[in-house]
Amino acid sequence: MFKKSIIALVSFGIILVPNAASASSHAKSLKNLGMNEIMFAQMMIPHHEQAISMSETALKKSRNQDILKLSRQIKSLQSSETSQLTYWLKATDSSMTMDHDMKMSGMLTVKELASLKRLTGTQFDRIFLQLMIKHHQGALEMLDLISDSKNTEAKALAKAIKSAQSKEITSMKLLLNKLK
Repeated sequence: MFKKSIIALVSFGIILVPNAASASSHAKSLKNLGMNEIMFAQMMIPHHEQAISMSETALKKSRNQDILKLSRQIKSLQSSETSQLTYWLKATDSSMTMDHDMKMSGMLTVKELASLKRLTGTQFDRIFLQLMIKHHQGALEMLDLISDSKNTEAKALAKAIKSAQSKEITSMKLLLNKLK
């Protein structure tokens, strides 16, 4: 019994060591993130959080199956990206927020968000799509911060965000035309 326990612990340890080394290697690969990548993460996290919040509102208020599907997609993808950006900040011992206020393109005002939450039906769907298009276009502008990044993970994330949000903008414009 003791021998089996030792073998199990050693086997378990062998399985864990590569994972720990992988996490350590990943953290080291993020050490070369520059100020632009850090600032991008600090800005994009709240930007994504707002898109997630808007999507959650749509999931409660919309009855349009295409908008519901889009909202689930935005919520899922941007939650994952927010986790990745949060990891960047933690791995580099960076602040989760910027030390100064910086206008982020595409962010909705408190008034716009409150107004959106009061709407219903097709009116909600139309305004939601208009605001989310504006929000996504703002995110695409923010990618300029990391367009020249030397970090492969930052470059890959920028490419993924650009691809996903560009496609979503196209889909939202088509949905918006159907509603008019």
